[in-house]
Amino acid sequence: MPTYRVYLIDGNDRVASYRPLEAETDAEAISAARQFVDGCDVEVWHLDRKIGRLERGGK
Repeated sequence: MPTYRVYLIDGNDRVASYRPLEAETDAEAISAARQFVDGCDVEVWHLDRKIGRLERGGK
């Protein structure tokens, strides 16, 4: 199962931290990354390929 990285993006648009995430597909990775959208944006990456960005609400 591929390992993705979910980068937590702070208010200054900088990476604050990351979480590893295992998923079968890009779509599953994006769906699973939604749990980390809590006061920060998140970007989902697989190796050097950006899968997508999820933005926090109320921005």
